[in-house]
Amino acid sequence: MIQNWKRWGAIVLFFPFVLLSLELILRLSNPPALRYYRDVKLLHAYHPDYGVTLEPKESRFVRHYADLWQGQFTTNSLGLRGLEEPIPGKPKLLCLGDSLVMGFGVSDADTFCSLLGGLEEKGMVYQSLNLGVDAYGSLGSYKRLKDMSTKIDNIQTVLFFISPNDFTMPEELRAQGILPDDENDALHENDPLWKKNFRLQFELTRVSYLLQALKLAYEQTKVKVAQTKYLVSADTEQLSTSPLVYLRETFFLPIKKQKCDDAAEFICPSPLQNLNVVCSDTPIDPNSLEPLPETTTRAYDLMIGLSKEKGYQFVPVILPMQIEEVYCRQMGKFNSLGTYAMRAKRYLESKGVKTLDILPYTDKMCGREFTYHGKTKKAGIQDYYIPGDGHLTKLGNLWAAESISYALKEIK
Repeated sequence: MIQNWKRWGAIVLFFPFVLLSLELILRLSNPPALRYYRDVKLLHAYHPDYGVTLEPKESRFVRHYADLWQGQFTTNSLGLRGLEEPIPGKPKLLCLGDSLVMGFGVSDADTFCSLLGGLEEKGMVYQSLNLGVDAYGSLGSYKRLKDMSTKIDNIQTVLFFISPNDFTMPEELRAQGILPDDENDALHENDPLWKKNFRLQFELTRVSYLLQALKLAYEQTKVKVAQTKYLVSADTEQLSTSPLVYLRETFFLPIKKQKCDDAAEFICPSPLQNLNVVCSDTPIDPNSLEPLPETTTRAYDLMIGLSKEKGYQFVPVILPMQIEEVYCRQMGKFNSLGTYAMRAKRYLESKGVKTLDILPYTDKMCGREFTYHGKTKKAGIQDYYIPGDGHLTKLGNLWAAESISYALKEIK
């Protein structure tokens, strides 16, 4: 009997010892494949009203796991990106939105919101503050704005950047279980059990490197399984309906190789590698599109109401976030991915709110000279976006800041 108790005691103690050992190994080794996710996790904190916010007074150098970008990420005492604190009495311009606004891809000083600091309008010089937090939908942005409106004085203008991820999602991603942010908010907004579980897993994975790694592995496995199911389904459908096309595209389609002399020739827009971009000769009729989801329109109405209550100017901004849309624009054509902007603009204008459309300013992208790794080169549209990531590069943030400044002067 005593031997049995010793055996069970050893088993009970063995598993905590293994878990603690793995936790220690991960913390000491800090593997590059996980370091990015760990740094990003520790930049965030739980918030009872809108789920996730940025940790105040945090400073980390973040390097993307695939080396797509790197930069210094700092937050002030309010959990806003950048070291600069709100200056009492100074006119404020607030940037509100998701990861593109927050500035994944560049250091603090290179985000377009930071570059908008010092903007002068009608004799006022603005202090620009960045309220952006990654993965926010429309409702999360409203709650963030409402919270910060009580902590920041003399707000004059709020730039709200509308994201396609708020209320649209390509079917191939939806098939993988990835939903738009507003749809996710609608599912969980009134679910206290989900919120309780979310807080528990958020806090535990923030404390434990091992638990975060296990959660990440679980989520990536789910995505991979969904992707595999979708690809098998799509291939099966094509094989059954168009077997010759399937065989040709799968096994016999030749790969076009770029010649050395072609590489020296500057072409803009150059074809987008690994993307099947379909451009249309005619724009889509806005009246043929579905209306915005109720969660989205409710968030817009709340932001409009808050702006009237607080007395600042509410400016929704449509900043091109999809390179396919920019490519078609450069070709003098249209892309269906831009319908999200048309849907948002139609609703906001019905409420008497004018949107700031930055798409026309993409005409200035091609051929701009910039320095890259010590060499001067002419920019193509790919140089403004991080490949495979979608966020703006340093050049992209500079272009965005300049374009927003010009566009703001036109509506003032």
